[in-house]
Amino acid sequence: MGDHAYFNHDLLRTLPDTEFVSASRLAGGLTNRCWKVELFHRSTNQTKHYVWRPFSTAAHAFGVQRQHEYDLLTMISETGLAPKPLQLLVNSSTEQVTGLFVEWLVGIEASPHFSNTALCQLQAKVHQLPVPCWRLDIQQRGLHYWQYINTGYKTPLLTAIYNFFQNHPIPTAFDDCCCHFDLGRYNVIVPCSEQGLTAEDAKIIDWEYAAAGDPSLDLAMTIIANGLDDELAVSDYCDCRQMVEKETNFNKHDWLQAVINWKPWCQYLALLWYYVGYEVWHQPQYLQHASQLQLQLIEYINKC
Repeated sequence: MGDHAYFNHDLLRTLPDTEFVSASRLAGGLTNRCWKVELFHRSTNQTKHYVWRPFSTAAHAFGVQRQHEYDLLTMISETGLAPKPLQLLVNSSTEQVTGLFVEWLVGIEASPHFSNTALCQLQAKVHQLPVPCWRLDIQQRGLHYWQYINTGYKTPLLTAIYNFFQNHPIPTAFDDCCCHFDLGRYNVIVPCSEQGLTAEDAKIIDWEYAAAGDPSLDLAMTIIANGLDDELAVSDYCDCRQMVEKETNFNKHDWLQAVINWKPWCQYLALLWYYVGYEVWHQPQYLQHASQLQLQLIEYINKC
């Protein structure tokens, strides 16, 4: 397990019917550094592009499990909402997962031209997918992140925040569903022509954090990630769910309150994530984001 500056061709030995053509490192990717790989398939005489998503030191630090990602992508492969998985690779000697190949989606990252309403509709579509058999436990994830934070940053202030959330009752609102837990526009791929796009035109990438969970928690994360207005986002989301699930009453007041209750927990996870991110990537802006979140969370705790 490691973060390599080059693509390891030996990975392809376990892939049947493939020949390596080229590989280039992908820019971005907050949790992981992935590769775009071009492979030739002899049986079809076709060349196709894929994304290699390694199980690296970084992925381990962030609590990512490629097996879960592969299982979910396999389960939803016929929905057209996500890239199809090619293969999960396992080291034959250690029996540990080394990474995952998924198809490369043609298109561009969604811009603000992809409307907030369409984004919330896309969120609703995720919540209608089959429910994974693993779920996000915020306090368990918090404990995992804490183990990867340098002790020098575990100040009395950060420790107080950690102890508060780790010992505070977790909000409960709605039954578990499939959640993406990272639905920013940066993870939405749309056709190159962005005019008049709807949720039907979009696909979602980077399902590494996906799990079962409270849909209002996922919605709160989406609202924060995209800077959405709480009330408008909840309204758009509930309207979309109501159109499909006519027998269920989506009370917008209840959903709004649930989102509000979850937002400090989202900020808490983000705070710890930034400290882990700094340990992995040494990006100064991660510490800046963490400092801002600390101030917001201390203010919240003092009001409780």
